[in-house]
Amino acid sequence: MSSRNQNRPPPTPVFDPTPSPSNVRFFLGITLFTSREDVERLLGEKMKGKNQNDYKGKSEQMIEYIKKLRTCIRWFMELEDGYLADQEKLRSMLDSEEKRHAEIEAQMRAKVEELNAIIQDLQRQHASLLESFRKEAFVKSYETEREARIAVENLRAKLSEELEKVF
Repeated sequence: MSSRNQNRPPPTPVFDPTPSPSNVRFFLGITLFTSREDVERLLGEKMKGKNQNDYKGKSEQMIEYIKKLRTCIRWFMELEDGYLADQEKLRSMLDSEEKRHAEIEAQMRAKVEELNAIIQDLQRQHASLLESFRKEAFVKSYETEREARIAVENLRAKLSEELEKVF
């Protein structure tokens, strides 16, 4: 209940020369409407007259009642103005959040594209490095084989010479 009253505009004071028990918020001749219950009490108020023909008394009561109704209407108008202002504020906040969200989304899309480009570049570098590694391994294997072949040929030549010396 207190959270509902926090959003309401301040109550509208009105001069009320005849205080009645139905006025919950009455202070120095001023009636304040602060809740729906106050309005319902005002609307439920009965006109009191001494008899059916007391037009002057009923007229005075009606004048006071009309004043209270006008105050009540002003209070509702101020309350509605407050709600409309809050609604407009919320709409503008929503619009700004939607714009901010769209900007962040665009930035994230650009970042994703940038990261995808980096990934593709790294994949190309990886493939190139793998190819270089294979070539180096092939060259190293070839060199090892060549050295082994030369060593075998030298050994064969040496053994052939020794064999010729023996025969």
